[in-house]
Amino acid sequence: MRVMLIGPSAAGKTTLIQRLIDKEIKYDKTQTVEYVGNFIDTPGEYMQQRGYWGSLTITSHDADLIGLVQDSTSDDCWFSGGLTSKFEKPVVGILTKIDLPNCKIKQGRGYLELAGCQNIFEVSSVTNEGIDELVDGLHKILEKYKKDYEKRFADDYFD
Repeated sequence: MRVMLIGPSAAGKTTLIQRLIDKEIKYDKTQTVEYVGNFIDTPGEYMQQRGYWGSLTITSHDADLIGLVQDSTSDDCWFSGGLTSKFEKPVVGILTKIDLPNCKIKQGRGYLELAGCQNIFEVSSVTNEGIDELVDGLHKILEKYKKDYEKRFADDYFD
């Protein structure tokens, strides 16, 4: 399973990947699309500048699942309404930084729902809260998707 994370700068995409692959958590600004194990980490600027959206769309073809990452402490929403329809694969919402006292979970969920996310996970990469639920949820969503669209994953379409 390869998961691509999309979201604005400082939303917590790289930190979340560090948590998911059991790597030391340290600030690391993503400068370009990076393949890290089973994850695709994207620079926040690609989400924030429409001129780069084509790169996100093309890169999404390498992923099995897309995660839209929203910082729960931010008042900004960079996801347009119905954004999930841009991708022909499962898209989930991931609300980060839920351990911080100034988090706005209801507002962040609203932004992700506006984008079209039906499955939203609330996580803290620092405290590990919600990480197990996220991992389990991603696996279940992908298993269901592969079952529902098994012909897309066939080794030979002409058998």
